[in-house]
Amino acid sequence: MSVANPVIRVCEPKYKVDGITKFIENNDFVFDYTFGEDDRTETIYDNAVKPTLDQIFKQGISTVFAYGQTGSGKTYTMEGI
Repeated sequence: MSVANPVIRVCEPKYKVDGITKFIENNDFVFDYTFGEDDRTETIYDNAVKPTLDQIFKQGISTVFAYGQTGSGKTYTMEGI
């Protein structure tokens, strides 16, 4: 997997129909913003959460969707600031 904002590329190893020849199928997923494992909590907050605060304080509704493997630090990151 690789992250190049705003795209996440998942590289899936596969076999051709002959069952012998290997190849890699790349699947790209595009989001509003993506973060890699080396991004700091402040970077995530500044880009994903902070822009929603005006909407919240104007009686609006905002959602931050954090997706990732269990134990990867989603809750820690959101509580970090």
